[in-house]
Amino acid sequence: MAKIRVYELAKELGMTNKECVDLCQTMGYGVKNHSSSLDSAYADQVRRRAEREGLTRPEQPVEEKPVKKAAAKKAPAKKPAAKKDEAAADAPAEPVVETATAGEPAPAAEAPTTEPPAPQADVPATAPEA
Repeated sequence: MAKIRVYELAKELGMTNKECVDLCQTMGYGVKNHSSSLDSAYADQVRRRAEREGLTRPEQPVEEKPVKKAAAKKAPAKKPAAKKDEAAADAPAEPVVETATAGEPAPAAEAPTTEPPAPQADVPATAPEA
């Protein structure tokens, strides 16, 4: 006896894989999923029942694929605390910025200016002796 896969039978009948698996299970055949095999005699019985109940279609519908969740990214491994303390001690301290209170207006920030250096007069390196 030749065997046929459930998904091949579903494609032949124009059914979704799930519909074909459900039909086989209601008929009492030991089918777990679309990759299960059926003997040709059982496949013929499924074909006749699907045609009798009007479940066949001219073309197999497209099944929606389940949406997979994105894999969670792992956090980088934490370094020992001793290294963090040393790094903090070596790093220069950041200047503390004072914030204005609610009653006082904030001082205006000075914009850095870039002025060209002032021209210097040619001055002799040594003074003449008198």
